[in-house]
Amino acid sequence: MEAKRSEIAGYILAGGKGRRMGGCQKLYLRWQGRYVACWTMDALDMLDVWYLSVAQIPEEPVGEAGWIRDLFPDLGPLGGILSGLLLCPEKALFVVPCDLLGLDGEMAQKMMEEYHRTGRPVFLRTKEGVEPFPGIYTKEMIPVMERQRREGNYRMKRLFETDEAETYSFLDGTMQMKTLINLNTEAEYERLQRRNDGSGEGNGKGGPGTHPESGR
Repeated sequence: MEAKRSEIAGYILAGGKGRRMGGCQKLYLRWQGRYVACWTMDALDMLDVWYLSVAQIPEEPVGEAGWIRDLFPDLGPLGGILSGLLLCPEKALFVVPCDLLGLDGEMAQKMMEEYHRTGRPVFLRTKEGVEPFPGIYTKEMIPVMERQRREGNYRMKRLFETDEAETYSFLDGTMQMKTLINLNTEAEYERLQRRNDGSGEGNGKGGPGTHPESGR
């Protein structure tokens, strides 16, 4: 039976302190005049509901997304996702970090279709292994994430080394990973802006997923 659209929401991780961004909140990073998070929302326009995972409620909104305040602010992405799964009414979250640019809408659709077909968590796999982002996390993952929290193991890839991971769905993400750009540092963000300045403010030929240079 196909899952209803309302069973899954978009979830943007934005709880970091931005230390490697010179203290700037990554949530408000821009590309071509728009927040990076808004590009992600466009790629996942099949979703009706969006949340942003934050450590503190910001004053400025991002699109129409609601806020979910991190229950575990010192656990990194694991704590943010666990907070979302515990607090949101939806059964699953399509999780993307706020500093990840270039999500391909076609790949996102394939991930959604796999979730609709199976109801399972869905992730991308390359020859280097499983990638935690982008990924579809379900409430069924709460026990294993709680176990990691109690053990003090906050490493995301540990989630895929458990017995529970044998029930997850994995799609080939080789091509998608080549298009994604991680804006981890202030220098990486400045390089992206310089490339953008040199090519103009958009050319109407696609979103950031078409950018010729990958940050991975």
